[in-house]
Amino acid sequence: MDELLSDKFEVDSIVTVVDSMHVTKHLDSHDEAQEQIAFADVIILNKTDLVSDDDLNTLERRLTNMNPAAKRMHAQNCNINLRDILGINTFDVNRKLEIDPHFLEDHHHHHHDDKVSSIAFREEKPLDFEKINEWMSYLVQEKGEDLLRYKGILHIQGIQQRIVFQGLHMLFSGRPDRKWKDSETRLSELVFIGKDLNKDELEQQFKNCIAN
Repeated sequence: MDELLSDKFEVDSIVTVVDSMHVTKHLDSHDEAQEQIAFADVIILNKTDLVSDDDLNTLERRLTNMNPAAKRMHAQNCNINLRDILGINTFDVNRKLEIDPHFLEDHHHHHHDDKVSSIAFREEKPLDFEKINEWMSYLVQEKGEDLLRYKGILHIQGIQQRIVFQGLHMLFSGRPDRKWKDSETRLSELVFIGKDLNKDELEQQFKNCIAN
């Protein structure tokens, strides 16, 4: 937000290192730990050599439920290739989000009642610009404190470019991106990561933004 800093620096990505051996107790007892997972663009699961495959798989499912859009990496002693986390522009959402909505359909199978969860929407029908703009403004003003991260790509009626957006709490930005390719399916993809999200309410509000 500082003009001097923004002229010289940009946020490339937010990287969170997870202690695979000890993180579960922190997720169970500290909201801050859940929020750090939610903010991440890249999650490095460290100390994977100290946990069993079953425990690691359980942890991955839980983290995916909280933040499906984050890239996940395994490491020991945080030994990773820096090219995998630097210069990747994940914070800018320049690349199409790879969201698997199936991760989000089985909340009732999880054994943890995490306050932080994620909701993803996909829609091939074009959206109405005025309606989606009004909805996002409402979310920022009324739900901003509970929305930790939200980002996506929008297919807007009458606009030949993809619209990319992202936000953290009350800070929100959206801009035109490249033109849609003839070979790709035009669709909107959104993911919301936050506390105590009401999926049914958000889904209905999103569907109300579909163009007539």
